[in-house]
Amino acid sequence: MDTSQVENRVEPLQDWSTYKLSVIIPAYNEEDGIAEIIDRTLSIHAALEAVGVEGPELIVVDDGSKDRTVEIVKQYPQVRLIRHAQNRGYGGALKTGFANATGNLLAFLDADGTYPPEHFPQLCQQIINGAELVIGSRMSGAESEMPRTRRLGNFIFANLVTLVGNQHVSDSASGMRVFRKEALARMYPLPDGLNFTPVMSTRAIHEGLKMVEVPIPYSERVGRSKLNIFKDGMRFFNSIIWTALSYNPVRVLGLVGLAGVGFAALVALALTVLRAGGVNQLGPWG
Repeated sequence: MDTSQVENRVEPLQDWSTYKLSVIIPAYNEEDGIAEIIDRTLSIHAALEAVGVEGPELIVVDDGSKDRTVEIVKQYPQVRLIRHAQNRGYGGALKTGFANATGNLLAFLDADGTYPPEHFPQLCQQIINGAELVIGSRMSGAESEMPRTRRLGNFIFANLVTLVGNQHVSDSASGMRVFRKEALARMYPLPDGLNFTPVMSTRAIHEGLKMVEVPIPYSERVGRSKLNIFKDGMRFFNSIIWTALSYNPVRVLGLVGLAGVGFAALVALALTVLRAGGVNQLGPWG
């Protein structure tokens, strides 16, 4: 049973000759930063209009917050608020937002102030130019306050997606994106957790969606991070591999086999070098 509470429900856009942007902000205990990100997102109306896009329709999905998040959001009558009675996870909140959006362009960003909504018009311009999914890349040279450990992790996961998908990706886990609404069905199913974004990137590549990355700045978050580097990092890795396997097992297993052959070749080379140096016997630890 759907336990979402939807406020200010409106009918979906029917005129597909125009562009309308719906922005989804998932929020879980974000009382420290939610007001600022709402204000910043609502302020992009004129910039969107300048590139031929209506909006933004702003939807905040509260994912079972225990703090004042809902109370703060209710102070904005122009914001649609959807409430989960229980926490469903980052991806679950986004999917609820997508299902209730009325625009033919869907977008999302975090509630913690790390992503710049002022860059949404630039991302929308790429959609107008023909892209189906546009990702705001934190790893493409723009100013970034990302901690080094997370930067390293994002570098690793982006290269993993590049390897298994055979298409260059600089930021597979970015939480700021715009895409055409009709492309969503091709990227489903998507998980409910924080691994939502790398799975979306992996599926988009294998579905052949035209994907474009746009450099964006990245700021220090407001409030406490909900990301567990080790636990969520392993979940990211497993999700990318299993998603790629579901599309192209030959490529993934072939890469594993190639890595095994490479390792065996290195061992053989090392033994040859040792033998040439006069070492004819190895102990139990080499």
